[in-house]
Amino acid sequence: MMKSKWNFMFWMVTLIVAHLCSCAPKMEEYYEVPDWLKGNAWEVLEAEGNCTLFMEAVEVAGYKDLIQGRGIITVLAPTDEAFSDYLKDLGVGSAEDLPLIELQELIGYHLVYYAFDQDRFFNYRPEGISSQEITGDAGLYYKFRTKSSPRSDIRTDQTAPVNQAPPARKIYHKERFLPVLSSALFKSKGIDASDNYAYFFPGRTFPSEDRGFRFLNAGVREYAIVADNGYVYIIDEVLDPAGSVHQTIAESEDYSFFLDQYDRFSEFRFSDQLTQNYGAGDSLFLFYHQGLPKIASMWSYNGEGVLPDYADMATLSRLSNNVFAPNNAALDGFFIDFWGDYYSSMHEVPFVAMRYLLENHVFEGDLVFPEEIEMGKIRTRYGDVIRFDTGSALDRALCANGAFYGLDEVVIPRMFESVTAPVFQQGRFSMFLQMMDETGAVQPLMSEDLDFSVFLPSNSVLQERTTVNGKMLLFQNLNPNRYGEQSIMIEGDDEPWVPMSYSVMNGLVNNHITTRVMTEQDSYKVLKTQNGFQYLLLENEQELYSSYIFNNYPDQPAHIEKLGEYYNGVSYGLAGEHDIALSQDYALFKDQIRFNTPTDLAVFKQLLDAGGLSSTSPAYNFLQGERFIVFAPTQEAVNRDLANLPSMLPAYLSGYMKHYFVRVGESGLSDYPFAGAGVQGTLKTFARGGEGHSVTVELVDEGGALKVVDPKGNVHTVVSIFPKIYSDGCVYMIDGMFEVE
Repeated sequence: MMKSKWNFMFWMVTLIVAHLCSCAPKMEEYYEVPDWLKGNAWEVLEAEGNCTLFMEAVEVAGYKDLIQGRGIITVLAPTDEAFSDYLKDLGVGSAEDLPLIELQELIGYHLVYYAFDQDRFFNYRPEGISSQEITGDAGLYYKFRTKSSPRSDIRTDQTAPVNQAPPARKIYHKERFLPVLSSALFKSKGIDASDNYAYFFPGRTFPSEDRGFRFLNAGVREYAIVADNGYVYIIDEVLDPAGSVHQTIAESEDYSFFLDQYDRFSEFRFSDQLTQNYGAGDSLFLFYHQGLPKIASMWSYNGEGVLPDYADMATLSRLSNNVFAPNNAALDGFFIDFWGDYYSSMHEVPFVAMRYLLENHVFEGDLVFPEEIEMGKIRTRYGDVIRFDTGSALDRALCANGAFYGLDEVVIPRMFESVTAPVFQQGRFSMFLQMMDETGAVQPLMSEDLDFSVFLPSNSVLQERTTVNGKMLLFQNLNPNRYGEQSIMIEGDDEPWVPMSYSVMNGLVNNHITTRVMTEQDSYKVLKTQNGFQYLLLENEQELYSSYIFNNYPDQPAHIEKLGEYYNGVSYGLAGEHDIALSQDYALFKDQIRFNTPTDLAVFKQLLDAGGLSSTSPAYNFLQGERFIVFAPTQEAVNRDLANLPSMLPAYLSGYMKHYFVRVGESGLSDYPFAGAGVQGTLKTFARGGEGHSVTVELVDEGGALKVVDPKGNVHTVVSIFPKIYSDGCVYMIDGMFEVE
């Protein structure tokens, strides 16, 4: 009677505390008291009578009090036969022969936090609702926290700066999670349960019963025996504590090259809370990887958001890190073939290039099974399909935080085979690769739908000879051993160097990528860049001009060399000794014509000045806030036709000169015109007619030439093969002056 009363009081207090202190929504619905109380889990095991070896091990490991009722627990108890076989395989006679810390890890892996009946294991819902309905994501929340805590280890921080000795860090590993593989999981994925399970556990049979599952390698003899402090499951095998994917790979020397490269991205995060609770005088760190999935972390969520680390059950119970690691021979062979001509070792390969290769061998998301790989369902975050022969995988394992496949091949990233290949392959383009990565330019260049021409500036071109809006660039590498310490800098206004803004960097990168030939004449092509209203002029297939070069250094074009042809275009390098990068011209036409007038616009400027357009406040105020095209008559045309103007008075010229300025937006133009590009039609000028409407001119594309028809019907030829393009508009030269109404 006293015992029943104590059990009743214990459960009343437990329920009240759980209701008041729970951090996860509706968690009490999950861990409520079972309807039938049959004694604590220890008493249930005593009544079962066939788990005595496990019970002895529990007592030696110090978990008896917990199982007797000092916590809500789900116990996974191997039969005596299973436990005896396990001890024989280890070569020991009893659990007492095992080191205590190993035994605690082993037994702790059979103790799952909280109370889980069969339905909750089969279809766990992190929102705290126990649902009998099999939904589209049933079974995918498959990981359950156990009492098994891996030992701390000492790891050398190889990411220390080059001028410092690598410090030793004490790494704390949080408790292991136990995978529970249910038929609901395989049904949700639309794959065969038996074959995919047997892939990782040969010789073991997946259960056929309704709502059946296996705890990793172990089958269930008896499901969810009710105890007054949780549930007991009788299982047919001992659960060997699963390590992280990182630990599993580290156990085989065959994959040391892969792990060595992955660990270049190591991050050691000091934990004040863990140090206080478990440090015993030592500082404790968590071991992660920067820029890559956290394959070394037992927990897939470590408090990165607003929730405490233990409370984000959706992430903890579902998110997995799956690794498809090439063995040493495969990775070394790939290095020789792809990088061997440019680097003497893998550690010389820039972080960004190596990260893209590694990302093609890891998938962060749901647990991955072989059938999904064969179906092409698994993709990297760049949309690259991860595909290999799963049948020839040398090693395979389900780990505490994901799956491991050991391969004899490298899964080559698509960006290593597209027009981006040279920038990943050759170190002389590492600065531009950094810029492409930071601006997200790599993934679009994997497309098969466009035909790209990519022009790659070398590190020396960018750092030694290029200015962007008059400012020099710098590739800053504060720590060559640590990922994330590399950045693109630009001269600052108030300090020597500041981080280059995304918009400026994006503009520079996109000006080196073209997708369309706007026009192709006898000796030149005009190429459309990824920046709106920005183009490159290519002459004689080797001399290249951006708008900045064309406007400011017309006698110093960049010189290109072909680097390779790929499935989606051609890559070139800027090869000239004095080349500068293909920057756009950030100057405003309104400023240039006032203060730095191009020679061929000198007479045109005089007419603008005579009309008072340059003396408004601000100058050329009619152009403010709009993109425009200027059709400026040549000096020869002005000298010939000026006498035909009805008046040279400022009042007349003020309105007349606006006929040469076309409103790009109101004219519906998405490109500047080039002969043969098909950009033509009625264009609205800044001049106003009698009723206040814009006066229009007609643009005609004759294929080999552009013609402009003025308001009086006179036809004028565009004589510019390439316009002067500024940030606010562009200027074409024409061979006559307009007649207007």
